[in-house]
Amino acid sequence: MNRTPVFFALMLQVGLAGMAGMVGMFGMAGLAATSCAREGMPPGGPRDRLPPYVVETEPPAGSTHVPSDVSPKLTFNERIQPRSIEGNIFIAPIVEFEAEANWRGNEITVRFEEPISGERTYIITVGTGIRDMRGNRMDSTYVYALSTGPNIEQGEVSGLAVHDGSPARSAYIWAYSLSGKPDPDPANTPPDYLTQAGRDGTFTFTHLSADRYRFFAFVDQGRDRLYDADVDPVGVPTRDVMLSEPEMTDGPMWFRMAVNDTASMHVVSARASHMRELSVFLSEAPRLDLVQDVDSYAVEGVEDEESLAVESAYRDPADSTTIVLNTAPQVRGKAYLLTVSGLENAWAEPIDSTENSAEFTGSSIENPPQPRLLEVQPDDRSRDIAQSAEIRFSFSEPVSLEEHAVVLRDSTGQEVGGDLRWISPTVAAMRPDTLLQPSAEYEILVLAGLVSNGFGQSLQATDDRPDTLAYAFSTIDPAEYGSLSGQFEDEDETMAGPVALSLYRERDTDAASEIRLDGPGGFRFDNVMPGRYILQAYRDANGNGRYDFGSAMPFIPAERSMVHPDTLEIRSGWETEDVTVRLNR
Repeated sequence: MNRTPVFFALMLQVGLAGMAGMVGMFGMAGLAATSCAREGMPPGGPRDRLPPYVVETEPPAGSTHVPSDVSPKLTFNERIQPRSIEGNIFIAPIVEFEAEANWRGNEITVRFEEPISGERTYIITVGTGIRDMRGNRMDSTYVYALSTGPNIEQGEVSGLAVHDGSPARSAYIWAYSLSGKPDPDPANTPPDYLTQAGRDGTFTFTHLSADRYRFFAFVDQGRDRLYDADVDPVGVPTRDVMLSEPEMTDGPMWFRMAVNDTASMHVVSARASHMRELSVFLSEAPRLDLVQDVDSYAVEGVEDEESLAVESAYRDPADSTTIVLNTAPQVRGKAYLLTVSGLENAWAEPIDSTENSAEFTGSSIENPPQPRLLEVQPDDRSRDIAQSAEIRFSFSEPVSLEEHAVVLRDSTGQEVGGDLRWISPTVAAMRPDTLLQPSAEYEILVLAGLVSNGFGQSLQATDDRPDTLAYAFSTIDPAEYGSLSGQFEDEDETMAGPVALSLYRERDTDAASEIRLDGPGGFRFDNVMPGRYILQAYRDANGNGRYDFGSAMPFIPAERSMVHPDTLEIRSGWETEDVTVRLNR
């Protein structure tokens, strides 16, 4: 990938020559003596867990009329790790520089490689990767502004970056002036301004000039301070930002991040598992709602072009990038060509029409393996299950269930009735007719002989119980639950579409609970386990039932979303109420 050379001015270059000079001055004996010294508490004392922070700058922050050959100094409250300096100091507008630590290790001097321009505000940002000698990182970025002219720019934009339901700590936030770059590509274009999110995922740009801006957020998986579109999760804005007098502030901006692979989804290969089954391997997961349409798949002989019927299609429950096709009987050793069309990935991008086919050979295996029960929810021996829980069964392939194939019974052996429905060709769900009893034991039985695939083969059972698979769980005492209620508001009254709200437990990547509203209004989460939660919401403007992350290039705005600024505490037997979720314009 092409990288603009000037972008490497963003990377800090530590002044190794100055350090080498100090070695010569003090000699090896001086170094040996220094290595014996220790800072902080004596052995056995409490470990230092306090983060480093900037205590002083020279010139002072906000200084104007600074000379063009200025060399700013930043003093910290303690010694910092020299190796943590590199890549954690940024200057905007971009200018090449070096940074040197003093011999005490608590001061950094920034030296510009050429005089800086007049009548400009320069922003020096110290990133959260700076560490002290104990390895403690800075809690948040430090922003230091000075000007070669008479004024300091006052523009400010703030926001929050989230990835997998949690704050995106240390994510990079890049800002582009659209007057100079009308359609910037973050994969190839250096930003005009940049900062990092803090521990809580929040960020703030200060001292921006009046202009129109486009912001991007990304998680630097490669730790090279560059955005790699095929690897790094990226957050695309819902809109551009205009700063002008008298309104020089904007926000909060919300970024929800996901990897947007620039390569189109395509067919990697196809392989016959047996005479009636074909596995299709894709480069990424397709949209689940499109997979089952058999008209999306065409199979014909390579030599005779005779069609092979596709009878059903489903996504492999063990691998979301694999589709399984059930076909008419294949001819052993015959060469076939599969062509796929009509599928889209999670970004609503269609399958690549130039890489949507693959050849395979008809299988010689007549009898496929027995179907397997891959998963039951609730898990075996799980506890604190909701009284309203739905029981799910995930199979290795489509199967049919005879009456009483799955049974739920209580601790007395009494059977609990329920309705069974299919969520997908391989996943069935049973919802009990009534609420389960609180603090009670239950058992799920799956009778293998009453479960079979399309070839008449029964479910594979365990060796110790060849006819029955058994799973146990217990329900929660309702008194342990909490609840959360509030109001969803949208500042843009012209917008339409359902509202989706998700509640994430801290450090979990899957939502603990989700609800959907027809539009703005009251909401309530019931039966929530105690703990600390993050609340997210978005407006499903196109009504497709999923969040659209947008695209960095070509630029497609993301759907409007937000994250509640505070972590919410859910307590047993209590309702956390009057929570306002406000979606800004």
